[in-house]
Amino acid sequence: MRSTRDFLTGIITGVVIGILTAPRSGKETRDKLTEEASKRTGDLKGQWEKGVVQVKDGLEQAKTQVNQYTDKAKEQYDQLKDQAQTALNKGKEQFKDQYGQKKEQYNDAIDELADDAKNEVDANKSSFKTT
Repeated sequence: MRSTRDFLTGIITGVVIGILTAPRSGKETRDKLTEEASKRTGDLKGQWEKGVVQVKDGLEQAKTQVNQYTDKAKEQYDQLKDQAQTALNKGKEQFKDQYGQKKEQYNDAIDELADDAKNEVDANKSSFKTT
């Protein structure tokens, strides 16, 4: 930024010195200074306007890119969320299946033990009968 300002200051200084040292009358010199100042002012306004347009375009482009990145991130988040939910549901189902199998095995073992105990009690009843 500083080098641009120094460059512009040098150009303006050079133009002013060139105009002031040129062999012209006072009125011609004043007219020439006014003309050059108007021309340079117009040039600077044009450059300023171009700069403003470039900044606006850059801002719009940045907004567009941010929106694209945001949309892409949201899509990825949704995909990962769906994958996690699917995995969780699958895990729940596997747990239910395993729990159901273990519960059934446990109940079968208890029933078998109960049957064995009943058979033993029935078999030993006769040995405990008193006459």
